[in-house]
Amino acid sequence: MLKEYKKIYTLLTIAKLIQEGKTHISTRELSRAIDASHQSASRYLKELEKEKLIETVMSSKGRVIRLSDKGLDRIKLHVGSIMSIVNKVYVTHVFTGRVFTGLGEGAYYVSRKPYLDQFYTRLGFHPYPGTLNLKIENYMDQLLLAEKISKPPIVIHGFSDQERTFGDVYCYPVVVNEKYDGAVIKALRTIYDSSVVEIISRYNLRKELGLKDGDKVTFFFKTTVQE
Repeated sequence: MLKEYKKIYTLLTIAKLIQEGKTHISTRELSRAIDASHQSASRYLKELEKEKLIETVMSSKGRVIRLSDKGLDRIKLHVGSIMSIVNKVYVTHVFTGRVFTGLGEGAYYVSRKPYLDQFYTRLGFHPYPGTLNLKIENYMDQLLLAEKISKPPIVIHGFSDQERTFGDVYCYPVVVNEKYDGAVIKALRTIYDSSVVEIISRYNLRKELGLKDGDKVTFFFKTTVQE
């Protein structure tokens, strides 16, 4: 049976190859990447597939390998453990995302008065009515992002009015482009997947930074040694 550390190393290697744009990964290519024999790499893949950590399909160009949700969760589990150690020495990771235009719902939600009052009380600012939407493209950044938002958030509590119910919003203070304070927000109900972040700030960040769709923006989470 394949040892756990070999499983994780192989899964991380597959993730790296996919992140580099490899859609068809041959056994020989994987064997070179993990510094193992062709036979060993083939055995690793069979065991990972048997445990449903990966999904493989044969095509005319070779073997197509994808990480399954279970495989991704296994990586996140180990990355979370590693990052909990790394965070104790207060290492700040800078994330990069590409700007894109959302559906405009952010302006509606963040401008609701019960939310606004809580943003000011708990974050220290009234947000500009809208969010800066970023797509996180780097695969390892996506994993690290998942670890960051697994931390206890600042909770903006939901409320009900005469028309509908608004859910809780989770907030994580960040600094955008090394200058502007803001917060990544996560609603319990959202149309976006985990590779997208929505950032609020007292500033109109698009205007302040002269941004257009496709531009890159950096941000880092405000962390503490106690985190």
